[in-house]
Amino acid sequence: MSEFLTEEELSECERIYRDGIETLDVVKIFREAGIRFSEPSFRKYVQLGLLSRSHRVSAGGRGKHRGSKGLYPFGVVRRINDIKRMMSEGLTIDDIVRASMKFASEINQLDNGLQRLFSEMQTEVCGPHFDMSLRPQVESELQDAQTTARTLITKLVAIDQNITNPRPTL
Repeated sequence: MSEFLTEEELSECERIYRDGIETLDVVKIFREAGIRFSEPSFRKYVQLGLLSRSHRVSAGGRGKHRGSKGLYPFGVVRRINDIKRMMSEGLTIDDIVRASMKFASEINQLDNGLQRLFSEMQTEVCGPHFDMSLRPQVESELQDAQTTARTLITKLVAIDQNITNPRPTL
């Protein structure tokens, strides 16, 4: 049993949750892999600034009080996995907080902003005033842009880790 997810597991989950992921699903991914992780830990990571805050989206229910749910970009799963890896290497949560303050916040803001933009664009494309003849082309272009954005965020996170990830000294 591993202390963190493999790249294959991350890629598969990322495919499933490409439009965003709820807290309970994040916890479920780790627990199903036999990795200890809980909702209180998730909240603590958000409070410490290690994870970005969720953005609210309509829950899509019926009736007057439809409500909303908080979605996180899938990058939070990768980030938690990185935190788990660093802790397995002997770093404390305080070490990780200090190391992550360099670029993680900006990357998370960029990721959240891109997710909101894609969501709003998709809503517009599906709206009643959009030219139906353009929908297939625009949806394809939007999907390509989302793939490019995911690649960019993944690369930026990797670069940030190489810059800011301290190694424990023996």
